[in-house]
Amino acid sequence: MKKIKSRILYHGGSLPVPSYFQKGKIKLEKDRIEISAKGKEARYDIHITIPLDHIYKVSAYENKYYSSTAYMLKIEFEGSDKKKETIDLEIRSFGKRGRARAISQFWAKTLMNAKF
Repeated sequence: MKKIKSRILYHGGSLPVPSYFQKGKIKLEKDRIEISAKGKEARYDIHITIPLDHIYKVSAYENKYYSSTAYMLKIEFEGSDKKKETIDLEIRSFGKRGRARAISQFWAKTLMNAKF
């Protein structure tokens, strides 16, 4: 499988991460995804690895703000302690909004198909 990488903005989820709205990247490797984002301080950096076979559901959705729209990716997966966890990421694209929407939908489709 080809490596796929996109820019993201970490928004949150069920994981106890102290910071949010952190710029980072999501990468699809052979059998896992890796999410990394820089914190305001080095101790708040995020690095999460999720095996593809631990993913329950992936969905792309729009988050409307006052003057813009963010294209989000929600990943539901089994955490290290066998609990259901979620992560919400904004797909970042410099260009037209349709590009960010297409990228988020591509990630959702690719991750759901890569599990099988």
